[in-house]
Amino acid sequence: MDSGKLHKVLKEVLEEKKRDRCLRIADRKYDKPSAYKSGAVVRCRKGDIWKDLKEDESLHKWFSRKGAKGSTSGWVDCNAPDGKGGYKSCGRQKGEKRSKYPACRPTPSACKDKGKGKTWGKKASKKK
Repeated sequence: MDSGKLHKVLKEVLEEKKRDRCLRIADRKYDKPSAYKSGAVVRCRKGDIWKDLKEDESLHKWFSRKGAKGSTSGWVDCNAPDGKGGYKSCGRQKGEKRSKYPACRPTPSACKDKGKGKTWGKKASKKK
């Protein structure tokens, strides 16, 4: 093999930065190169692991989801029902006062999920 051809092949290999789905998932799961990481990539390419793991959900897509109805679409405040079965949009309008701290979620259906706190979305009962 002459040096020109070798140089061309080497240049192609070095310029190839396209990473497949399995490598991207392994990069998220393992913080440094290891035998475990490369073994996981091999198993993923065979189809043994991470078959149903969705990768298309990005942070940008998650934040851009629409929540409230109408012109004030966006995130909703689960602590502020609008009286029509929905919720007011998250954030406060000028001069608006709310009794509870906003609990913002991307969609009204996410209001059903329990938050991190024990009393999220509920009134805390006073113990006597």
